[in-house]
Amino acid sequence: IRRLESGDKMVQVIAMENLLFAVVCTPFCVGALVLNVVFVLCLWRPAAGVCVRQPLIFLLAALLGNSAVQQAIALISVALCFSAPPDWLLVANVAIVFQTYCSNFSLNAWISIFYYVKIVPQHCDVFAWIKKNIKAIVYAGFLFDQTLLLAALSIGTASYLTPETRSNETTSLGKTVLNNSLYEAATRMFMMYLICPSCTLAISWGRTFFYLRKHIRRMEQTTGSSGHCQQKNHMRVTVMGIVQTVLFIPTSLYAMTMAVLFSTLYETLDSDKHITITITSISNLANIFCLGFSQNVFR
Repeated sequence: IRRLESGDKMVQVIAMENLLFAVVCTPFCVGALVLNVVFVLCLWRPAAGVCVRQPLIFLLAALLGNSAVQQAIALISVALCFSAPPDWLLVANVAIVFQTYCSNFSLNAWISIFYYVKIVPQHCDVFAWIKKNIKAIVYAGFLFDQTLLLAALSIGTASYLTPETRSNETTSLGKTVLNNSLYEAATRMFMMYLICPSCTLAISWGRTFFYLRKHIRRMEQTTGSSGHCQQKNHMRVTVMGIVQTVLFIPTSLYAMTMAVLFSTLYETLDSDKHITITITSISNLANIFCLGFSQNVFR
């Protein structure tokens, strides 16, 4: 928290200093990039006996690609904070970070759906149809939600770069006001995008966990063994998926809070987005760690 003079009054600004941003964010970015490279190589040439099929290959590859882009852009943001880049470049930089981070959120939701229909017996006709056509559903659903996210972030970016013509004045700190109509539309789309994966992750991983726990206990009672290796692998994937959900929920709530508050606190609340980029980088690294523990192809 620092104070800036604005006319004849002092304004409190919540922001992260450039040096602190570089010191805190850089190690997480580098660590995540290293893991991404290692996991891409593992996915490209899996170990003997490890078989990964579509659409899981597509989801994992897209997740790793998004993670690498997000962390690379975060490193670029660190470099830019020590220079004087144009405003449009900073806005585009932050938009790409949000795009890749939220896309990973969606990809994890699709992975949870894939494992849910694969592990849990489906007696409902609708879920049985989904299981039968899971590849097409994943590809079409991913394309749809990425289009929605890109539209939301594009409109949000435009709200910074195209202020309303009636508002030619500037804010008290000298920055141009937002185009509120565009910003409100982007906020609604962004909120819808974040809420749906949150519910999907919680429901699908939760139901998968309870099914596997019940199934493994039944096997222990009937055979005296702790279950087949496949069930153990499924349980590990499910538990790590629940951990990922627990990690994602706070950051998604933070992102939604920022989306709601930022139009009214544009001057004073993380205006350079250093805090937001740092939080998303840390969360992304934790997500990649969970992915490494859960997927056989990465272990």
